[in-house]
Amino acid sequence: MKEWLLTWMKAARAPFLVVSLLPALLGGVMAASRGPINIGVFIAAVVGIVMAHSAADFIDDYFDYKKGNLGNKVQQFHDSPLIDQRVTLTQVLIATAVCLFVALAAGIYVLMQAGVVVLILVAIGAFIVFFYTSPPIMLNYRGLGETMLFLAFGPMILVGVDVVLTGRFNGETLLVSLLPGFFTMNVGVVSNTFDYLDDIKSGKKTISVRFGQPVTVRLIAIDSVIAYLAVILGVILQLIPVWTLLVLVTIPLAIKTVRNVSQFNDEGRYTPAMTSAIALSSIATILLIAAYGIKLMI
Repeated sequence: MKEWLLTWMKAARAPFLVVSLLPALLGGVMAASRGPINIGVFIAAVVGIVMAHSAADFIDDYFDYKKGNLGNKVQQFHDSPLIDQRVTLTQVLIATAVCLFVALAAGIYVLMQAGVVVLILVAIGAFIVFFYTSPPIMLNYRGLGETMLFLAFGPMILVGVDVVLTGRFNGETLLVSLLPGFFTMNVGVVSNTFDYLDDIKSGKKTISVRFGQPVTVRLIAIDSVIAYLAVILGVILQLIPVWTLLVLVTIPLAIKTVRNVSQFNDEGRYTPAMTSAIALSSIATILLIAAYGIKLMI
């Protein structure tokens, strides 16, 4: 049983699911800081988001495996059990269906409680989940993969959860969503920078393939600067709590990420680069959750 659980945790990229869980929690805390929220709807929304993310990861691995575009999956944190055939393509499809069923059930519950706005969010989310890697659209192969990561794990999750819980759009949430959006997008950009040669062979038009690895490294640095400036500007304009400046303590980690990915010719730097990128996205979002938790308590 232990081995089975470990295999499927790797197949589901369990460590990566934190990049959808944390923004969803942040959206809920932000909503709660403005007034009472429906806890049941919040829990259902979080479960639906994480399960949809897991389904997208299964679909991504499925089609990448079929196309032979394995890239650095052999050394990624989930070790892709597909590669050594510990799980089969059929089992991956079944796991995808299970995740989608749970996500759909959660979405229906939220729809019944929160109204029609959920349909729009579900429709956009479903489009990204189904067509991020799968044909005929294959967003990730047409140069839109990184953009979808920004939208899905930044504005869509934060603004979506906030709107579902409060019933209205808030510009504050959109501003704050830039940080997890950019940092999570950069996780994908870092991976694609190291997958440059494999992506060229498979026809995947990532930012790195389109503009080259050196330019991509600079874009990662620019994204990070924009994310921090958004928080600083929000505090200066009194749009967001001063406690959100806590995220500035992650600047050394952002610098470390850029330095790691700048050594893209050394495959041994892949794991350190991904580790720092994921840590940056996670820690920064946790600090934002803490900031709004403080606002909620005082």
